[in-house]
Amino acid sequence: MSTETITTVDYGKIVGTTASMMKQDGALSTGELADLRRISPDQPYTPALWRILMMQNLDNSPSWISQEQWERRWATLFMGMAHCVSLHNYSISVGEALAEAGWSELRFVQLMRAKDETLETHLRRVAQFLASKNQEANWTDVAKLLFFQSGDAGERIRLSISRDYYSRIYSKEQESN
Repeated sequence: MSTETITTVDYGKIVGTTASMMKQDGALSTGELADLRRISPDQPYTPALWRILMMQNLDNSPSWISQEQWERRWATLFMGMAHCVSLHNYSISVGEALAEAGWSELRFVQLMRAKDETLETHLRRVAQFLASKNQEANWTDVAKLLFFQSGDAGERIRLSISRDYYSRIYSKEQESN
Protein backbone atom coordinates (compact mmCIF):
# COMPACT_ATOMS: atom_id res chain seq x y z
CA MET A 1 0.00 0.00 0.00
CA SER A 2 1.26 3.42 -0.83
CA THR A 3 0.82 6.53 1.27
CA GLU A 4 -1.75 7.59 -1.35
CA THR A 5 -4.05 4.99 0.22
CA ILE A 6 -3.97 6.66 3.59
CA THR A 7 -4.13 10.26 2.42
CA THR A 8 -6.84 10.03 -0.25
CA VAL A 9 -9.34 7.57 1.19
CA ASP A 10 -11.06 8.34 4.50
CA TYR A 11 -12.64 4.97 5.23
CA GLY A 12 -14.26 6.14 8.45
CA LYS A 13 -16.02 9.02 6.73
CA ILE A 14 -17.19 6.81 3.85
CA VAL A 15 -18.48 4.17 6.27
CA GLY A 16 -20.28 6.81 8.36
CA THR A 17 -21.88 8.43 5.32
CA THR A 18 -22.96 5.05 3.95
CA ALA A 19 -24.37 3.98 7.33
CA SER A 20 -26.37 7.23 7.45
CA MET A 21 -27.65 6.68 3.91
CA MET A 22 -28.78 3.17 4.84
CA LYS A 23 -30.59 4.31 8.00
CA GLN A 24 -32.17 7.44 6.59
CA ASP A 25 -35.64 7.05 5.10
CA GLY A 26 -35.55 7.69 1.38
CA ALA A 27 -31.76 7.80 0.94
CA LEU A 28 -31.79 4.18 -0.22
CA SER A 29 -34.95 2.27 -0.95
CA THR A 30 -35.72 -1.08 0.67
CA GLY A 31 -35.22 -2.61 -2.77
CA GLU A 32 -31.74 -1.07 -3.02
CA LEU A 33 -30.85 -2.38 0.45
CA ALA A 34 -32.08 -5.82 -0.61
CA ASP A 35 -29.92 -5.59 -3.76
CA LEU A 36 -26.92 -4.75 -1.61
CA ARG A 37 -27.60 -7.70 0.72
CA ARG A 38 -27.66 -10.04 -2.31
CA ILE A 39 -24.18 -9.01 -3.47
CA SER A 40 -21.95 -12.08 -3.76
CA PRO A 41 -18.54 -12.92 -5.21
CA ASP A 42 -20.36 -14.24 -8.29
CA GLN A 43 -22.56 -11.14 -8.62
CA PRO A 44 -20.82 -8.20 -6.93
CA TYR A 45 -22.43 -5.36 -8.88
CA THR A 46 -25.85 -3.78 -8.45
CA PRO A 47 -27.35 -0.41 -9.38
CA ALA A 48 -27.37 0.45 -5.66
CA LEU A 49 -23.60 -0.10 -5.49
CA TRP A 50 -23.03 2.31 -8.38
CA ARG A 51 -25.34 4.86 -6.76
CA ILE A 52 -23.40 4.83 -3.49
CA LEU A 53 -20.05 4.95 -5.29
CA MET A 54 -21.17 7.91 -7.43
CA MET A 55 -22.71 9.79 -4.50
CA GLN A 56 -19.44 9.56 -2.59
CA ASN A 57 -17.12 10.16 -5.57
CA LEU A 58 -15.71 6.63 -5.30
CA ASP A 59 -16.40 5.65 -8.88
CA ASN A 60 -12.73 5.83 -9.97
CA SER A 61 -10.09 3.72 -8.27
CA PRO A 62 -6.83 5.22 -7.05
CA SER A 63 -3.65 4.14 -8.86
CA TRP A 64 -2.71 1.53 -6.22
CA ILE A 65 -5.67 -0.77 -6.98
CA SER A 66 -7.43 -1.97 -10.11
CA GLN A 67 -10.91 -0.64 -10.85
CA GLU A 68 -12.39 -4.15 -10.54
CA GLN A 69 -10.79 -4.82 -7.13
CA TRP A 70 -11.83 -1.35 -5.95
CA GLU A 71 -15.48 -1.91 -6.86
CA ARG A 72 -15.58 -5.50 -5.54
CA ARG A 73 -14.20 -4.45 -2.17
CA TRP A 74 -16.71 -1.63 -1.80
CA ALA A 75 -19.45 -4.05 -2.90
CA THR A 76 -18.45 -6.48 -0.15
CA LEU A 77 -18.35 -3.73 2.47
CA PHE A 78 -21.73 -2.32 1.47
CA MET A 79 -23.23 -5.82 1.38
CA GLY A 80 -22.17 -6.35 5.00
CA MET A 81 -23.41 -2.94 6.07
CA ALA A 82 -26.76 -3.57 4.37
CA HIS A 83 -27.17 -6.72 6.48
CA CYS A 84 -26.39 -4.67 9.59
CA VAL A 85 -28.37 -1.50 8.97
CA SER A 86 -28.40 0.60 12.17
CA LEU A 87 -25.63 -1.52 13.71
CA HIS A 88 -22.63 0.65 12.83
CA ASN A 89 -20.88 1.97 15.95
CA TYR A 90 -17.41 3.54 15.80
CA SER A 91 -16.71 2.68 19.45
CA ILE A 92 -17.06 -1.13 19.11
CA SER A 93 -14.27 -2.69 17.06
CA VAL A 94 -15.22 -5.58 14.80
CA GLY A 95 -12.96 -7.88 16.85
CA GLU A 96 -14.70 -6.91 20.08
CA ALA A 97 -18.12 -7.22 18.42
CA LEU A 98 -17.38 -10.73 17.15
CA ALA A 99 -16.17 -11.85 20.58
CA GLU A 100 -19.17 -10.28 22.31
CA ALA A 101 -21.58 -11.97 19.89
CA GLY A 102 -19.96 -15.39 20.35
CA TRP A 103 -18.17 -15.83 17.01
CA SER A 104 -16.07 -18.99 17.37
CA GLU A 105 -12.30 -18.80 17.57
CA LEU A 106 -11.97 -21.22 14.63
CA ARG A 107 -14.09 -18.98 12.42
CA PHE A 108 -12.21 -15.94 13.67
CA VAL A 109 -8.84 -17.44 12.72
CA GLN A 110 -10.21 -18.36 9.28
CA LEU A 111 -11.46 -14.78 8.83
CA MET A 112 -8.09 -13.31 9.79
CA ARG A 113 -6.29 -15.58 7.28
CA ALA A 114 -8.74 -15.02 4.41
CA LYS A 115 -8.04 -12.86 1.38
CA ASP A 116 -9.79 -11.92 -1.85
CA GLU A 117 -12.94 -13.97 -2.64
CA THR A 118 -12.48 -16.12 0.47
CA LEU A 119 -12.51 -12.96 2.59
CA GLU A 120 -15.65 -11.78 0.79
CA THR A 121 -17.37 -15.07 1.66
CA HIS A 122 -16.30 -14.88 5.31
CA LEU A 123 -17.46 -11.26 5.59
CA ARG A 124 -20.93 -12.25 4.35
CA ARG A 125 -21.10 -14.74 7.23
CA VAL A 126 -19.80 -12.12 9.66
CA ALA A 127 -22.48 -9.65 8.56
CA GLN A 128 -25.27 -12.20 8.80
CA PHE A 129 -24.04 -13.36 12.20
CA LEU A 130 -23.74 -9.85 13.66
CA ALA A 131 -27.17 -8.97 12.28
CA SER A 132 -28.69 -12.11 13.83
CA LYS A 133 -27.20 -11.12 17.20
CA ASN A 134 -28.17 -7.45 16.77
CA GLN A 135 -24.51 -6.68 17.51
CA GLU A 136 -23.10 -3.25 16.70
CA ALA A 137 -19.62 -3.00 15.19
CA ASN A 138 -17.26 -0.50 13.62
CA TRP A 139 -17.53 -1.19 9.90
CA THR A 140 -14.47 0.98 9.29
CA ASP A 141 -12.47 -2.00 10.60
CA VAL A 142 -14.05 -4.17 7.90
CA ALA A 143 -13.26 -1.56 5.22
CA LYS A 144 -9.62 -1.52 6.27
CA LEU A 145 -9.52 -5.33 6.37
CA LEU A 146 -10.82 -5.40 2.79
CA PHE A 147 -8.56 -2.72 1.39
CA PHE A 148 -5.39 -3.62 3.30
CA GLN A 149 -5.26 -7.35 2.60
CA SER A 150 -1.49 -7.75 2.38
CA GLY A 151 1.78 -6.19 3.42
CA ASP A 152 2.59 -4.44 6.68
CA ALA A 153 -0.64 -2.46 6.71
CA GLY A 154 -2.68 -5.65 6.34
CA GLU A 155 -0.80 -7.28 9.20
CA ARG A 156 -1.37 -4.24 11.44
CA ILE A 157 -5.11 -4.29 10.72
CA ARG A 158 -5.37 -8.03 11.41
CA LEU A 159 -3.33 -7.71 14.62
CA SER A 160 -5.50 -4.84 15.85
CA ILE A 161 -8.72 -6.79 15.17
CA SER A 162 -7.21 -9.90 16.78
CA ARG A 163 -6.11 -8.00 19.90
CA ASP A 164 -9.63 -6.65 20.32
CA TYR A 165 -11.20 -10.08 19.78
CA TYR A 166 -8.95 -11.92 22.23
CA SER A 167 -9.03 -9.09 24.77
CA ARG A 168 -12.83 -9.27 24.84
CA ILE A 169 -12.77 -13.10 25.02
CA TYR A 170 -10.39 -12.87 28.01
CA SER A 171 -12.57 -10.22 29.69
CA LYS A 172 -15.69 -12.35 29.23
CA GLU A 173 -13.89 -15.35 30.76
CA GLN A 174 -12.84 -13.25 33.74
CA GLU A 175 -16.37 -11.93 34.19
CA SER A 176 -17.79 -15.46 34.24
CA ASN A 177 -15.30 -16.70 36.87
